Amino acid sequence: MTQQQVLEAWRRGGVSRDRVLVKLSKEDVLAWAERLLPGPPENRRLAATLLSRSPHPEDALSFLQRLVTDGDRHTRDAAAHAAGGLLTAHFDEVYPILGAWRTDPQPLVRRAVVLIAGVAADPLRLDRVGPLVRLLEPLLADRAPEVRSALEGVVGEVLFPAYPDDVFECLTYWSASHDEQVLWHVATALAGAPPSMARRALIVLRRVALSERRYVRGAVARTLARLAETNPDAVGGELRRWIEDPERAPVAREALGRLRE
Repeated sequence: MTQQQVLEAWRRGGVSRDRVLVKLSKEDVLAWAERLLPGPPENRRLAATLLSRSPHPEDALSFLQRLVTDGDRHTRDAAAHAAGGLLTAHFDEVYPILGAWRTDPQPLVRRAVVLIAGVAADPLRLDRVGPLVRLLEPLLADRAPEVRSALEGVVGEVLFPAYPDDVFECLTYWSASHDEQVLWHVATALAGAPPSMARRALIVLRRVALSERRYVRGAVARTLARLAETNPDAVGGELRRWIEDPERAPVAREALGRLRE
């Protein structure tokens, strides 16, 4: 197929798009990616998606590392998703490479590590929860807004539901940190605690609520309001105790204010 035929099939979407990906994956995926990269965003999105099918993950990742910093948001996301597919299919080979990405000076590369870990999360693969958490742990203190936002979504909305017991254990451990950004992530992620974990989550939040940083205490208050939606009795009892505690009373009042909204 010519490049024009490939792009026309890609634009049609649906079955046509699937067929062209299957066809190109039987050819030299890396060569196709190299041809597509200089083009407009549509070409680069196709290249990113195609690279997820490469039998040479290390070489594919060298392309994807550039694409996760692309000026086009959809291309960045397609590249991160593609790298997640490579991690899923070639975990032992890809994992160490992503470890090196965590120290990249470009925050969009570090953000991509977080998104990639989310793609690879699978509740049926309990053997991977430890490695995925260790991959993300050094990024918890990252101040870059792109990284912080990605972690908020992946830890609380992907990893926690996939591995509730393991992630809760990690959140408990991280709650002893002296880094306010780490504490913010702990407080924010606990908003996704299932009802069966609500009381244990409240115990962790007691510690985090003592942070001197206002934005950490704000995260605790927001999480308390969220947990109250499914566990009103447990949260209500906790807030009554906090109101009597001078150190936690400001957080309790903010949470109660949110509940009244």
